[in-house]
Amino acid sequence: MHKTALLASDMDGTVIPLSGGPERDAEIDRFRQLIADNPQLALAYVSGRHLSLGLAGVARHHLPPPDIFVCDVGTTIYFHDEQGRWQRDEGYRGRLLDSWQGYTGPAIAALLAGLPALIPQEEEKQAEFKQSYYLDRGEDHAAALAAIHASLAAHDLQANTIYSVDPIKEIGLIDVLPPIAAKDLALSYLWQKLALPKANVVYAGDSGNDLLAFVSGFNAIVVDNTAEPVKAEVRRQARAKGIEQHIFFAPTRFAQGVIDGCAHFHLFRPH
Repeated sequence: MHKTALLASDMDGTVIPLSGGPERDAEIDRFRQLIADNPQLALAYVSGRHLSLGLAGVARHHLPPPDIFVCDVGTTIYFHDEQGRWQRDEGYRGRLLDSWQGYTGPAIAALLAGLPALIPQEEEKQAEFKQSYYLDRGEDHAAALAAIHASLAAHDLQANTIYSVDPIKEIGLIDVLPPIAAKDLALSYLWQKLALPKANVVYAGDSGNDLLAFVSGFNAIVVDNTAEPVKAEVRRQARAKGIEQHIFFAPTRFAQGVIDGCAHFHLFRPH
C-alpha cells in the first residue's frame, strides 16, 4: 500500500449519520466521490464494531470502502490486501497480548464478574481484547472504573478503560481494553506502519470514546454533532497540551463535517 496521507474516521455518528434523509445521503455521496478522487489517501474506519458489523455498515450506508479497518475500539487492525481479503495485523495483536500478560477478554471478564454495577454487553460486542459493559446512568461511572482497575490490580494487571454514553439508549458504556489499546494508540501504530508525516494524518470522530484520539497530537476533526461536554473537554486538554492548532471543530455534522475538516487540513488534492 503506497499512500501519502491517512484519514482515520469513527463510523457511527461520524460518517454514519444518526438520522437519515436525502441531505445525509448526498453528504455520503460527496464523501465517497472525494475518496475516489484521492487515491493517495489511505482511508481507515476506526470503530467499536467488529469487522463483520463494520463491513455491514459500509454496505448499508454506501460508504467508500476503506483500506484499513480498526475494530473493537482499537483492539484489532485489518488491512485490505491486493486480493481483496481482510488480513488481521498480527504484529499489533502480539503487542496487545504481551501488554495483558497473555490474558484475553474472557479471562478478564471472569476477574470482573463480581462487580455488580457492570452489565455485560451482548456476546457479539465482546472481542479477544475488549470486554464491554453497560452502566446505568444512575451509577457513578468514576467509581465503576476505579473498581475495575482495583480488581485487575489484585492480579497484577492493568487496563485502559473508556467510558462513553449511548446517545440513543441513554445508557453508559464501558470498554475494558489492554493498557496499550485504544483508538489513539492504534492511530499511532498506523502512522508508524505507513511511514507518513504526522501532519498527513487526520482523525475524525464524534464522541467520548474518540477523546484520546482527538488530543493525541494528530490533526483531528470534531464533527458538530459531538456532545458539548466532549467538545469542552477536547478544548481543555488541547489547551493544556498546546495542540489547539491541530483540532478543527467542524461547523457541520456527520460526513459533511468530515469533508469540511479534510478541506481545513488540506487532505484532498485540489482540482
